[in-house]
Amino acid sequence: MDKISKISFVIPAYNCADTLEESVDSIFHGNFENGDEVIIVNDFSSDDTGKKIAELRKKYPQVVYIKNKQNKGCPASRNIGIKKAKNPLIFNLDADNILEKGSIKKLKEYLISEKADVAAFSEYHYFKTDTKKIDHKWIYKGGVMSLADFLAGPINPGPGGNFLYTKKSWEKIGGYWEYGKGLHEAWGYTLKHLANGSKFVVLPNSFYFHRFGGDSLFVRESKKTDESSLMATKMLLNFVHLLTDEDAEYLRSDWGSRNWFENFFERPIFLKSGETGMTGYKAPGNTGSGWKSLLKKLFPNFLKRLFKKTFSYKNFLKDFLRFQKLSTSRSDFSVLWKNRRPSLSERTPSTHFDAHYIYHPAWAARIVKKINPTEHIDVSSTLHFCTMLSAFIPVHFYDYRPANIKMSGLSSSKADLLHLPFKDESVSSLSCMHTVEHVGLGRYGDPLDTAGDLKAIKELKRVLARNGNLLFVVPLGQPKICFNSHRIYSYEQIMRYFEGLELVEFSLIPDNAIGTGMITNATKEQSDTQNYGCGCFWFMKK
Repeated sequence: MDKISKISFVIPAYNCADTLEESVDSIFHGNFENGDEVIIVNDFSSDDTGKKIAELRKKYPQVVYIKNKQNKGCPASRNIGIKKAKNPLIFNLDADNILEKGSIKKLKEYLISEKADVAAFSEYHYFKTDTKKIDHKWIYKGGVMSLADFLAGPINPGPGGNFLYTKKSWEKIGGYWEYGKGLHEAWGYTLKHLANGSKFVVLPNSFYFHRFGGDSLFVRESKKTDESSLMATKMLLNFVHLLTDEDAEYLRSDWGSRNWFENFFERPIFLKSGETGMTGYKAPGNTGSGWKSLLKKLFPNFLKRLFKKTFSYKNFLKDFLRFQKLSTSRSDFSVLWKNRRPSLSERTPSTHFDAHYIYHPAWAARIVKKINPTEHIDVSSTLHFCTMLSAFIPVHFYDYRPANIKMSGLSSSKADLLHLPFKDESVSSLSCMHTVEHVGLGRYGDPLDTAGDLKAIKELKRVLARNGNLLFVVPLGQPKICFNSHRIYSYEQIMRYFEGLELVEFSLIPDNAIGTGMITNATKEQSDTQNYGCGCFWFMKK
């Protein structure tokens, strides 16, 4: 293969003198090609890892040695090694894992043929000291792995992190999160890829050997109270806007943030798009005691999860019995166990909310109050806005899926945003908020149309009256299509689409709005730094 298919194998190494040579040998014995390189990053080890690397460099001149001057942790060491890499493809191999002979060539060919960003093996073969004695396996389906698959459960190629990817894709997503020493660093790196639209493929019927047991980084870091779930929560909250409102609330709750990852088997995470995925499964190895070994591992974990769930009922049961006793003083209610409906995740220090859908209707209501029109037309914005506004101003709500709502001051009718039922320049007060980004993606049963959003904008401009006001809201950040959920626009795109209208005000709900609030009279530069911000535009037609 030509130069673009050459690989830099990157191995972070910390106190791994006993296992490193076996890992490196598995690269050079059947997986190394001319032009490849092996980069070992010694993360300030306190054992004989440095001496072992010196021996390996004599044995294999292609080894590049980097030594950290202080212990930086696994993710930082990976980033350091990858920055140094000369080749366009990166394979991460942990310093205690082993490759099957000839496996990398197949994986590389699969990545290239599928035009993918990341390619992984479909199976982990777990061993302790001898790769001929497989204790158990993790098995995942082949083909494309989606974000929905990744969040469907814990068994997939992501947590292992021993996979192949392009250096370009690593640069695009900003590398590994350097959170702590490295707990869930590979899981988080996979999440970043999938949430940012990388193509992640899994080679069917392939595997590598994954060492388990001993004093691994994962074992050390997981011993800290609640650290496993808290670290995964910290990572996933970066993309909480992609999750259902229920799961977003679950992750932000005190109990959920500390326990969800430990309950991943029983309680997967779901996407706002409605897409569902599939996790993998565990299977016995070839040691003859595989099922017995597997059950020993599963049963204590099951009991651990069951105990946590049971413990969460402790306060609920205590409060129920106390409240039942207190209720004897009232005869108009009966407190019965059969009517219970536990809510166990809402004892939080603050009220959680979706910043986009709290701030933008409040912003729009204030603008409409300032304009003070005789009536207002809204196209497919949130009903919370329309119903509240109708208490003060007559509102006519239109949607592709009309709302069956009866309320004074509010009418609801069916309308297609691509063919609005209004004459040219006839609407003086108009809003269309957090809507256009969906048009043409089929999410709501509308026809697929790559230019659906542009046609909708053209219609809004057509019907807006002279001296009329338009309140327009869409997600802002780096332009992308997150099919079939929504589009994300840049500030420059929106200003170009609405050329001919005057911008009266631009406000921004930033990624960190829950901490900072809404930015009034924001700038283009502030908008360009967002991942999933919310742009609020007040336009007027002169």
